[in-house]
Amino acid sequence: MLRSLLRVRWLITALIVACVAVSGTTPANAVPHPPPTGGVHTTGYYGLTTHYTGSIPDTRGWSITWKLPSLSNHSTAWGAVGQWYYGFEAGIYHGPGSWSVYYLGDKDGTTENNPLCDASMWWGEGGTCGGVMTNLPVGQELTFTYEWCDANHTANVNGAKFCLYVDLKDGVGKRFLAATARVTSPPRTVEMYAHDMEDFSDSGSAYILPSVSCSQPTVMKAQSVKSTSGTWSTLTGSKWTFDDVTPNYKFQNINTSANPATWQSCSG
Repeated sequence: MLRSLLRVRWLITALIVACVAVSGTTPANAVPHPPPTGGVHTTGYYGLTTHYTGSIPDTRGWSITWKLPSLSNHSTAWGAVGQWYYGFEAGIYHGPGSWSVYYLGDKDGTTENNPLCDASMWWGEGGTCGGVMTNLPVGQELTFTYEWCDANHTANVNGAKFCLYVDLKDGVGKRFLAATARVTSPPRTVEMYAHDMEDFSDSGSAYILPSVSCSQPTVMKAQSVKSTSGTWSTLTGSKWTFDDVTPNYKFQNINTSANPATWQSCSG
């Protein structure tokens, strides 16, 4: 069962994009730009989520590939598609007219992170990204990869950090986004789930819900996990729970027997 009554944040600086941190085992939600006149009291709302049903502590990394949908209200809608791994969030954030890569949850400083991402925006823990990582088109595929790693960003199944990358499928390969301490105080939440659709309907009518095409939907293209021995394996079969708690969105064309498993989501 999706738990979407989440920690609240007040934002008072105009045009800041933010996300709410995880508390306990309760998922966190993103927070939209506040209105120019002042703060917004909001939690965001997860309409669709998919949770990994395997043993999260036995993973040493996670790779997840999304395909961006077409929105009939692209110029006005607010929303996000993304995932959480041990309190470290990443995905694609939609503000009116654009999709952009974002991340949140870097708890130990952001000086080493990708300079295209404005980490000063979200309480010093993350932000949206510019350059080649913004104004992403319909049909764009992106792969986000988490790996346990060392301080020098070398993959290590016993490493003290989580490293986060994005591959824009443009021939460059994985771009480093951020790294954060694996152990913090309070301890990181043991979680591994995707929010296939998030909107900001709890913020009021100014934050228009995305109208996602069912002929050009959001697509979960593939997932893989890294084992304690450092081996990557593609996920298929009954590895997820599918939570749909709103009439505004739906899953479609779920094919967990495929290798990799895939599914779609859209409005309706």
